[in-house]
Amino acid sequence: MLEKLPETNIRDRFNPPNTLESFLHLDYCEDLTGVDIALAGVPFDLATSNRPGTKLGPKYLRSKVYKGVQVDEVLDFVIGDKLRIVDTGDFKLMGGYLLDNFSLITEQMKKILDAGATPVIVGGDHSITFPELAAYYQVYGPMALIHFDSHLDTGMYQLSPTKEIYTHGNPFSNAMRKGYLDGNHTIQIGIRTGSPSRDDEFTKVYGREILSARELHAISYEEAAKRIRDKVGNMPTLVTFDIDFLDPAYAPGTGTPVTGGFSCYDAMMILETALPGLNIVGADLVEVEPFFDPCEITAISANHILAKLVSCIAYNKLNNQGAKQ
Repeated sequence: MLEKLPETNIRDRFNPPNTLESFLHLDYCEDLTGVDIALAGVPFDLATSNRPGTKLGPKYLRSKVYKGVQVDEVLDFVIGDKLRIVDTGDFKLMGGYLLDNFSLITEQMKKILDAGATPVIVGGDHSITFPELAAYYQVYGPMALIHFDSHLDTGMYQLSPTKEIYTHGNPFSNAMRKGYLDGNHTIQIGIRTGSPSRDDEFTKVYGREILSARELHAISYEEAAKRIRDKVGNMPTLVTFDIDFLDPAYAPGTGTPVTGGFSCYDAMMILETALPGLNIVGADLVEVEPFFDPCEITAISANHILAKLVSCIAYNKLNNQGAKQ
């Protein structure tokens, strides 16, 4: 006869600990006092160039996560076990006002940073990383960047000497131009679109490095991690992960999918090999588009990558690491 499990165990195994939907089934808390890592949604997609809908990314990912994603078996870490890690809700934004919303994003990012918490942001389109960097700049000065993407996102940033452009295709050209990013400590990984020769300004003038998809496919995870670590060095670093770094087979639910990308396993291996020991002061995950996600494939991929980003940051905090190469 099978032994009946205690009722409390059954509840714990099959139901999240809170009744509200939240990132990674974390506690929901707007009070940042004593918080180590603060996850927040930025439901914004006014700057998309192809398929809209990424503003629903935060809500979608909160609703499609299962409890097992909280455990990182490689880093031997349970999210929320030893550190105060919370979902602090969505940023409060205004519909239809791009630059006003950028100001609101910067303001709310600064509140997280001023509270001493490490922000992990879920978008939203990739334009949101620009106002995030504006907040980091106020605290840390020019930032290092580890950028996972299929696109360079260093597109045209001016129509004329007086007319600036802000889209999800140029957050990093804008950030380098404004001084928020240190190009000499910026690496863009998995790129498989555009013409690098046409973007020479940001390589020659600003010093950024490109690790293309073709090259990344040909080298080991350890070699990729070394390239990343050598480039960012000891600098305060933001990790930004566009879900279209993954091949559409693993992330069809995104605005601008590009074939020839990477598996979830590739992404997880690179993250857990490169990030431990670096001075990671924040991260974001962007460009999840729910309407093009059959069978919740993208949601599964994105939640596991989100959990890995949180785990790597937590690992560094618990081991007092940062700026170790």
